[in-house]
Order: sequence, then structure tokens, then C-alpha cells
Amino acid sequence: MYAKHVVAGSLLFLLAIGGCHRGGFASAPAGTQGAVGLVVQNQNFYDMDLYVVSEGLPTRIGDVGGNSSAHFTLDPSFFPSSELRIIATPVGGNGRASSGPLSVGPGQTINFTIASVLRQSSASIR
Repeated sequence: MYAKHVVAGSLLFLLAIGGCHRGGFASAPAGTQGAVGLVVQNQNFYDMDLYVVSEGLPTRIGDVGGNSSAHFTLDPSFFPSSELRIIATPVGGNGRASSGPLSVGPGQTINFTIASVLRQSSASIR
């Protein structure tokens, strides 16, 4: 009985937190002031879920198909600090690709390449 209350309370907490989130990621217009661009090239066979981790909080931003690429615009109100990480996890698979810590500023673009061997993935900023 106690376990049911804990699970129900946890679900309500997660719903409340999700409802409080503002800003976030969107396909914003190209002229968005202060936005950070993200270009993902997936060289892996698996489809990947993409997350941005800022101040320890992961947020799913979308997905990219196997052997394809995708473009995202990261809203600057989402990450109050300039440091973040890009994480990709295979849909239906194991492991993860990580960009490592990145220090980005307004108007910059992150190029994240998901390698066929996930631990060999890399990121650059331009």
C-alpha cells in the first residue's frame, strides 16, 4: 500500500514539474536572438533520442534517425549557465553518446556527430 502512494506521489510531482517548465526547445525562427543552434549528424544505425543536460537537469529535445541528420534551435531561456552537454541514447539499444561539457554563447552553433561507435562521438562549436 505504501509503495502505491510513493509511486502516485512521484508521478504527481513529475507532472507538476513538467507543467512549470517554460521556454524550452522549439523550431524557432532563424532570427531568434541569443538562440544556440544544434546540428546533429547520426552516423550510427540506431535512431537516437537527444537530450540537453544543463545544471544537472536532462531535457529531451527530440530525436534523429539512423544515418541521418537533424537541426534544432535551443532557446536561451532554457539554460541559465553557458555550460551544457548533449547526450544521445539509442532507441531500443544500449549505451550513450556524449558531447562532454560544452561552453556556448548566444548565436553559436553546436555540431554534434554521433559515431558508429558511440564512445567516439564528438562535438564542436562554431
